[in-house]
Amino acid sequence: MLDDVMTALGTVLPRLAAVTGTPGVAVAVATSDELRTAATGFADLAAGTPMTAGTPAPAGSLTKPVTGLAFMQLAEAGLVGLDTPVDQVLPAGLRGRGAAPVTTAMLAAHQGGYYSDIVTATAPTTPAEPVLDYVRRRHEAGRAVEYGGVLPLVTAPGSYSYSSFGVGVLGGVVEHLAGEPYGARVHRDVFAPTGMTGTSIDDGTRNPWATGVSDRATGYLAFGDWCLPSPPLRTSAYPGVGMYTSAEDFARLLQSLLRTARGDRGLVGPDSLAAMVTPRAPRPSPHGVRSFSGLTLELADPDLGDDWWWGHTAAFPWGFWWEARVWPHRDLAAVAVGNRWDMARFHNPASRSAPGLAVEWAGRWAVSGAPAKLPDMDGRPRWTGPRPTPESSRWMGVLTGERTHGLLGVPEPLPAAWMTDGARSLGDADSGGWDPEAFVGGVEQARAVAPDPAALEVLGRELGPAAALWMLECGASTADVTMPVGFYARAPR
Repeated sequence: MLDDVMTALGTVLPRLAAVTGTPGVAVAVATSDELRTAATGFADLAAGTPMTAGTPAPAGSLTKPVTGLAFMQLAEAGLVGLDTPVDQVLPAGLRGRGAAPVTTAMLAAHQGGYYSDIVTATAPTTPAEPVLDYVRRRHEAGRAVEYGGVLPLVTAPGSYSYSSFGVGVLGGVVEHLAGEPYGARVHRDVFAPTGMTGTSIDDGTRNPWATGVSDRATGYLAFGDWCLPSPPLRTSAYPGVGMYTSAEDFARLLQSLLRTARGDRGLVGPDSLAAMVTPRAPRPSPHGVRSFSGLTLELADPDLGDDWWWGHTAAFPWGFWWEARVWPHRDLAAVAVGNRWDMARFHNPASRSAPGLAVEWAGRWAVSGAPAKLPDMDGRPRWTGPRPTPESSRWMGVLTGERTHGLLGVPEPLPAAWMTDGARSLGDADSGGWDPEAFVGGVEQARAVAPDPAALEVLGRELGPAAALWMLECGASTADVTMPVGFYARAPR
């Protein structure tokens, strides 16, 4: 079965990358006993470095199940329970006086009442902050990170609210109970047993952005077929989003969980995995299939029967998207990564991203059989968009600055020369109108008023109808300049 699936994926991947405008895509597919990989395109466009299934990239929210597994290992050891009040397994007073009662399972299921779900980002040279110090500092501030903290950090617990910070608090529980740094714990008890030799946590023990580290993938902010290297960022929230891994390495983790799903003891026992994949709260389901939150895992509707899957979608701003799924009834797992962030849409759902489609098709073909013929799969770039101009170069800079200095609140200036030097077109677009100085000017224009959401909204409106039309040409679904101010700074989530 894997032979046919991987033959079909190997054929379709170049075209899949081309039609979605993704510089590079890597996929790994596993059963309990076999693991296969395929890849296409480039990990770095400027250097011409090929993407491989072993190329490491920031894995964003794929870190969350790692934290969940480390927590379940402590639960199996009798150090904590799913219904344990979190304040009993954190240093006294860490969450501050009057914190609402929250259990560890509520944190793992995104029911802990935390708003924030964006990476707490800093420049890569900023020293890593210990998990417990980070959790204490954020509670003392009491505000979400987005747009300078215009929203409170917490609201009443119980309802589903996706939060990287909430899983970060659970990582603090892991660190406190284990009596050792989170990164060291998961390296020894999660990565090493599954053979994830190329996986690391960006906790200060290894800087994936260090000079001379050439094996990692470069992420790209994409405006149509025009791609700029995404700004290098590191996160304080590394229990929720700080892992660097490859498609092949993460498939080894999924393969281990497949064996546990069939009854073998692996990183955790079958009962613990069953608890992780039990539906706990409904999640937003924009594509029609009901989904639920488990314990640090996302679950499809159990009524799907043999088609039921669990796993996680992941992203890292502003350049990487991942999809990982396990179909336990099929003894199948698949994971894929692509190094594109569609800036015109802000979000890259599985139904239109190269990683999402690769994983979805792998699962489908494992049951229905791979197509016998896939014609016209030459993989030539087919994504089109407007040619860069000095004005659109400035618009790109404004959006980049708004997202980085506004939404993420990064105060440090971006490495503009590195970003502009690495800009490339995926297609045949004439790059003669590209204006690096205008791009840098746009970034600084946004940085000058960031993180104030009202001022950034005014700046977005001032770009005018020409910028709105340009966003449509770049693939936006509406004639709006895509700034997520309304979602992250106005409405309760």
